[in-house]
Amino acid sequence: MKSMTGYGKCHIGRNDIECDIEIKSINGRYLDLKLYLPRELSFFEYPIRKKIPEIISRGTVELRMNFSDHREPKLALNEQKLKKYHDIICQAQTALNIESDVPIEFLLAEPGVIEAKNQLDQDQLLQDILHECLDGALAEINSSMRAEAESIRTVLRASIQALDPALDRITECIAPFKQELFTSMQKRISDMVDTYKLENMEQRLLQELALYVDKYDIQEEISRLRSHIKTFIDCLDTRAGDIGKTLNFITQEMQREANTLGSKFSTPNTFNDILIIKEEIEKCREIVQNVA
Repeated sequence: MKSMTGYGKCHIGRNDIECDIEIKSINGRYLDLKLYLPRELSFFEYPIRKKIPEIISRGTVELRMNFSDHREPKLALNEQKLKKYHDIICQAQTALNIESDVPIEFLLAEPGVIEAKNQLDQDQLLQDILHECLDGALAEINSSMRAEAESIRTVLRASIQALDPALDRITECIAPFKQELFTSMQKRISDMVDTYKLENMEQRLLQELALYVDKYDIQEEISRLRSHIKTFIDCLDTRAGDIGKTLNFITQEMQREANTLGSKFSTPNTFNDILIIKEEIEKCREIVQNVA
Protein backbone atom coordinates (compact mmCIF):
# COMPACT_ATOMS: atom_id res chain seq x y z
CA MET A 1 0.00 0.00 0.00
CA LYS A 2 1.32 3.40 -0.99
CA SER A 3 0.09 6.96 -0.86
CA MET A 4 -0.01 8.96 -4.07
CA THR A 5 1.54 11.90 -2.21
CA GLY A 6 5.31 11.90 -1.91
CA TYR A 7 8.56 13.79 -2.40
CA GLY A 8 12.08 12.74 -3.24
CA LYS A 9 15.31 14.32 -4.39
CA CYS A 10 18.88 13.31 -5.12
CA HIS A 11 22.18 15.07 -5.84
CA ILE A 12 25.14 13.44 -7.54
CA GLY A 13 28.44 15.26 -8.01
CA ARG A 14 31.30 13.36 -9.59
CA ASN A 15 34.09 13.93 -12.13
CA ASP A 16 33.13 17.61 -12.61
CA ILE A 17 29.50 16.67 -13.37
CA GLU A 18 26.67 17.89 -11.12
CA CYS A 19 23.14 16.49 -11.34
CA ASP A 20 20.07 17.28 -9.22
CA ILE A 21 16.68 15.56 -9.58
CA GLU A 22 13.55 16.50 -7.61
CA ILE A 23 10.30 14.50 -7.83
CA LYS A 24 6.91 15.48 -6.39
CA SER A 25 3.68 13.50 -6.60
CA ILE A 26 0.05 14.27 -5.74
CA ASN A 27 -3.07 12.19 -6.14
CA GLY A 28 -4.58 11.70 -9.58
CA ARG A 29 -6.83 9.23 -11.32
CA TYR A 30 -4.15 8.13 -13.77
CA LEU A 31 -0.37 8.44 -14.05
CA ASP A 32 0.38 11.91 -15.42
CA LEU A 33 4.08 12.72 -15.87
CA LYS A 34 5.34 16.30 -16.15
CA LEU A 35 9.05 16.42 -16.92
CA TYR A 36 11.28 19.51 -16.87
CA LEU A 37 14.74 18.69 -18.27
CA PRO A 38 17.56 20.81 -19.66
CA ARG A 39 17.38 20.85 -23.45
CA GLU A 40 20.75 19.13 -23.83
CA LEU A 41 19.43 16.18 -21.76
CA SER A 42 16.23 15.67 -23.75
CA PHE A 43 17.54 12.24 -24.76
CA PHE A 44 17.07 11.14 -21.13
CA GLU A 45 13.29 11.67 -21.20
CA TYR A 46 12.56 8.16 -22.48
CA PRO A 47 14.47 6.35 -19.68
CA ILE A 48 12.63 8.54 -17.13
CA ARG A 49 9.20 7.75 -18.59
CA LYS A 50 10.10 4.07 -18.59
CA LYS A 51 11.45 4.02 -15.02
CA ILE A 52 8.84 6.03 -13.09
CA PRO A 53 5.88 3.64 -13.69
CA GLU A 54 7.93 0.87 -12.06
CA ILE A 55 7.68 2.81 -8.78
CA ILE A 56 4.58 5.00 -9.15
CA SER A 57 1.40 3.59 -10.68
CA ARG A 58 -1.02 6.53 -10.28
CA GLY A 59 -0.88 10.24 -9.54
CA THR A 60 0.36 13.50 -11.01
CA VAL A 61 4.15 13.37 -10.96
CA GLU A 62 6.41 16.36 -11.53
CA LEU A 63 10.14 15.82 -12.13
CA ARG A 64 12.70 18.61 -12.39
CA MET A 65 16.34 18.08 -13.33
CA ASN A 66 19.28 20.48 -13.11
CA PHE A 67 22.63 19.66 -14.67
CA SER A 68 26.06 21.21 -15.07
CA ASP A 69 29.15 19.85 -16.79
CA HIS A 70 32.46 21.45 -15.76
CA ARG A 71 34.67 19.13 -17.78
CA GLU A 72 37.04 20.48 -20.41
CA PRO A 73 34.95 20.83 -23.57
CA LYS A 74 35.92 19.03 -26.74
CA LEU A 75 36.13 21.67 -29.49
CA ALA A 76 36.57 21.42 -33.23
CA LEU A 77 37.10 23.95 -36.01
CA ASN A 78 34.50 24.05 -38.77
CA GLU A 79 36.78 24.98 -41.67
CA GLN A 80 33.95 25.24 -44.18
CA LYS A 81 32.14 27.90 -42.14
CA LEU A 82 35.40 29.70 -41.39
CA LYS A 83 36.20 30.01 -45.11
CA LYS A 84 32.64 31.05 -45.91
CA TYR A 85 32.72 33.89 -43.37
CA HIS A 86 36.17 34.98 -44.65
CA ASP A 87 34.97 35.04 -48.28
CA ILE A 88 31.90 37.13 -47.41
CA ILE A 89 34.01 39.66 -45.49
CA CYS A 90 36.48 39.90 -48.36
CA GLN A 91 33.60 40.54 -50.78
CA ALA A 92 32.34 43.30 -48.52
CA GLN A 93 35.81 44.88 -48.38
CA THR A 94 36.09 44.80 -52.16
CA ALA A 95 32.66 46.37 -52.56
CA LEU A 96 33.60 49.17 -50.19
CA ASN A 97 37.20 49.56 -51.40
CA ILE A 98 38.55 48.72 -47.97
CA GLU A 99 41.94 47.13 -47.67
CA SER A 100 42.66 45.57 -44.30
CA ASP A 101 43.32 42.18 -42.84
CA VAL A 102 40.40 40.35 -41.22
CA PRO A 103 41.22 39.67 -37.52
CA ILE A 104 41.27 35.94 -36.90
CA GLU A 105 39.56 36.37 -33.51
CA PHE A 106 36.68 38.07 -35.34
CA LEU A 107 36.25 35.06 -37.59
CA LEU A 108 36.53 32.57 -34.75
CA ALA A 109 33.77 34.39 -32.86
CA GLU A 110 31.25 33.81 -35.65
CA PRO A 111 28.47 31.26 -34.84
CA GLY A 112 29.33 27.68 -35.71
CA VAL A 113 32.99 28.24 -36.52
CA ILE A 114 34.07 26.58 -33.27
CA GLU A 115 31.83 23.61 -32.41
CA ALA A 116 31.53 21.58 -29.24
CA LYS A 117 31.95 17.89 -30.01
CA ASN A 118 30.59 16.59 -26.70
CA GLN A 119 27.93 14.01 -27.60
CA LEU A 120 26.14 13.75 -24.28
CA ASP A 121 23.79 10.99 -25.37
CA GLN A 122 26.86 8.77 -25.96
CA ASP A 123 28.70 9.83 -22.82
CA GLN A 124 28.72 6.72 -20.60
CA LEU A 125 29.98 8.56 -17.50
CA LEU A 126 27.13 11.07 -17.78
CA GLN A 127 24.61 8.28 -18.42
CA ASP A 128 25.73 6.47 -15.27
CA ILE A 129 25.39 9.62 -13.17
CA LEU A 130 21.92 10.44 -14.55
CA HIS A 131 20.61 6.93 -13.87
CA GLU A 132 22.12 6.89 -10.39
CA CYS A 133 20.54 10.25 -9.58
CA LEU A 134 17.14 9.15 -10.92
CA ASP A 135 17.25 5.91 -8.94
CA GLY A 136 18.13 7.84 -5.78
CA ALA A 137 15.25 10.30 -6.19
CA LEU A 138 12.78 7.49 -6.94
CA ALA A 139 13.95 5.50 -3.90
CA GLU A 140 13.37 8.53 -1.67
CA ILE A 141 9.89 9.30 -3.02
CA ASN A 142 8.97 5.61 -2.77
CA SER A 143 9.98 5.61 0.89
CA SER A 144 8.02 8.83 1.44
CA MET A 145 4.87 7.37 -0.14
CA ARG A 146 5.07 4.19 1.94
CA ALA A 147 5.50 6.17 5.17
CA GLU A 148 2.49 8.33 4.28
CA ALA A 149 0.52 5.16 3.54
CA GLU A 150 1.12 3.82 7.05
CA SER A 151 -0.40 6.99 8.52
CA ILE A 152 -3.35 6.62 6.17
CA ARG A 153 -3.76 2.96 7.15
CA THR A 154 -3.99 3.92 10.84
CA VAL A 155 -6.62 6.60 10.21
CA LEU A 156 -8.68 4.33 7.95
CA ARG A 157 -8.66 1.47 10.44
CA ALA A 158 -9.77 3.77 13.28
CA SER A 159 -12.64 5.17 11.18
CA ILE A 160 -13.83 1.80 9.93
CA GLN A 161 -13.67 0.24 13.38
CA ALA A 162 -15.93 3.00 14.72
CA LEU A 163 -18.78 1.59 12.61
CA ASP A 164 -19.27 -1.69 14.50
CA PRO A 165 -20.29 -0.14 17.87
CA ALA A 166 -22.73 2.16 16.06
CA LEU A 167 -24.21 -0.82 14.19
CA ASP A 168 -24.53 -2.74 17.48
CA ARG A 169 -26.52 0.10 19.04
CA ILE A 170 -28.77 0.35 15.98
CA THR A 171 -29.37 -3.42 16.02
CA GLU A 172 -30.53 -3.23 19.63
CA CYS A 173 -33.21 -0.72 18.60
CA ILE A 174 -34.73 -2.76 15.77
CA ALA A 175 -36.99 -5.14 17.74
CA PRO A 176 -38.34 -2.49 20.20
CA PHE A 177 -39.00 -0.09 17.32
CA LYS A 178 -40.88 -2.68 15.27
CA GLN A 179 -42.92 -3.75 18.29
CA GLU A 180 -43.75 -0.15 19.17
CA LEU A 181 -44.71 0.59 15.57
CA PHE A 182 -46.90 -2.52 15.34
CA THR A 183 -48.66 -1.80 18.64
CA SER A 184 -49.30 1.82 17.68
CA MET A 185 -50.67 0.93 14.24
CA GLN A 186 -52.71 -1.97 15.66
CA LYS A 187 -54.47 0.43 18.04
CA ARG A 188 -55.24 2.80 15.17
CA ILE A 189 -56.67 -0.06 13.10
CA SER A 190 -58.83 -1.18 16.01
CA ASP A 191 -60.13 2.35 16.43
CA MET A 192 -60.93 2.54 12.71
CA VAL A 193 -62.75 -0.80 12.81
CA ASP A 194 -64.88 0.36 15.76
CA THR A 195 -65.58 3.73 14.18
CA TYR A 196 -66.41 2.60 10.65
CA LYS A 197 -67.85 -0.86 11.47
CA LEU A 198 -65.16 -2.74 9.52
CA GLU A 199 -65.22 -6.01 11.53
CA ASN A 200 -64.67 -8.18 8.45
CA MET A 201 -61.60 -6.19 7.43
CA GLU A 202 -59.70 -6.24 10.71
CA GLN A 203 -57.79 -9.50 10.06
CA ARG A 204 -56.78 -8.39 6.56
CA LEU A 205 -55.63 -5.00 7.82
CA LEU A 206 -53.54 -6.64 10.52
CA GLN A 207 -51.85 -8.84 7.90
CA GLU A 208 -51.05 -5.78 5.80
CA LEU A 209 -49.72 -4.09 8.92
CA ALA A 210 -47.35 -6.99 9.59
CA LEU A 211 -45.99 -6.69 6.03
CA TYR A 212 -45.65 -2.94 6.44
CA VAL A 213 -43.68 -3.27 9.68
CA ASP A 214 -41.36 -5.85 8.07
CA LYS A 215 -40.24 -3.18 5.60
CA TYR A 216 -38.50 -1.52 8.54
CA ASP A 217 -36.33 -4.60 9.09
CA ILE A 218 -32.77 -3.51 8.31
CA GLN A 219 -30.96 -6.69 9.31
CA GLU A 220 -30.03 -7.35 5.68
CA GLU A 221 -28.46 -3.90 5.27
CA ILE A 222 -26.58 -4.27 8.55
CA SER A 223 -25.33 -7.70 7.53
CA ARG A 224 -24.04 -6.41 4.19
CA LEU A 225 -22.44 -3.40 5.87
CA ARG A 226 -20.61 -5.64 8.35
CA SER A 227 -19.42 -7.79 5.44
CA HIS A 228 -18.05 -4.70 3.66
CA ILE A 229 -16.29 -3.63 6.87
CA LYS A 230 -14.56 -7.02 7.13
CA THR A 231 -13.53 -6.91 3.45
CA PHE A 232 -12.17 -3.38 3.90
CA ILE A 233 -10.05 -4.32 6.92
CA ASP A 234 -8.80 -7.52 5.25
CA CYS A 235 -7.77 -5.49 2.23
CA LEU A 236 -5.94 -3.00 4.44
CA ASP A 237 -4.09 -5.68 6.39
CA THR A 238 -3.34 -8.43 3.90
CA ARG A 239 -3.35 -7.18 0.32
CA ALA A 240 -0.13 -5.93 -1.18
CA GLY A 241 0.33 -3.62 -4.15
CA ASP A 242 -2.08 -1.01 -5.41
CA ILE A 243 -5.32 -1.26 -3.42
CA GLY A 244 -6.66 2.29 -3.78
CA LYS A 245 -9.26 1.44 -6.43
CA THR A 246 -10.45 -1.59 -4.45
CA LEU A 247 -10.86 0.44 -1.26
CA ASN A 248 -12.69 3.14 -3.18
CA PHE A 249 -15.16 0.59 -4.57
CA ILE A 250 -15.78 -0.89 -1.11
CA THR A 251 -16.47 2.55 0.40
CA GLN A 252 -18.97 3.26 -2.39
CA GLU A 253 -20.84 0.06 -1.51
CA MET A 254 -20.73 0.93 2.18
CA GLN A 255 -22.07 4.40 1.43
CA ARG A 256 -24.98 2.89 -0.51
CA GLU A 257 -25.93 0.60 2.41
CA ALA A 258 -25.60 3.46 4.91
CA ASN A 259 -27.96 5.64 2.85
CA THR A 260 -30.52 2.82 2.70
CA LEU A 261 -30.14 2.33 6.43
CA GLY A 262 -30.79 6.00 7.07
CA SER A 263 -33.85 6.18 4.81
CA LYS A 264 -35.49 3.06 6.31
CA PHE A 265 -34.61 3.41 9.95
CA SER A 266 -33.95 6.96 11.09
CA THR A 267 -35.41 7.32 14.59
CA PRO A 268 -34.57 9.66 17.46
CA ASN A 269 -32.70 6.79 19.13
CA THR A 270 -30.64 5.87 16.07
CA PHE A 271 -30.11 9.23 14.37
CA ASN A 272 -26.72 9.93 15.99
CA ASP A 273 -25.38 6.45 15.19
CA ILE A 274 -26.50 6.64 11.57
CA LEU A 275 -24.82 10.04 11.36
CA ILE A 276 -21.58 8.55 12.77
CA ILE A 277 -21.69 5.76 10.19
CA LYS A 278 -22.22 8.14 7.28
CA GLU A 279 -19.52 10.56 8.47
CA GLU A 280 -16.90 7.84 9.00
CA ILE A 281 -17.60 6.23 5.63
CA GLU A 282 -17.39 9.60 3.90
CA LYS A 283 -14.08 10.27 5.68
CA CYS A 284 -12.74 6.93 4.45
CA ARG A 285 -13.97 7.62 0.91
CA GLU A 286 -12.08 10.92 0.81
CA ILE A 287 -8.90 9.42 2.26
CA VAL A 288 -8.73 6.45 -0.11
CA GLN A 289 -8.65 8.89 -3.04
CA ASN A 290 -5.00 9.39 -2.08
CA VAL A 291 -4.17 5.67 -1.98
CA ALA A 292 -2.45 4.21 -5.03
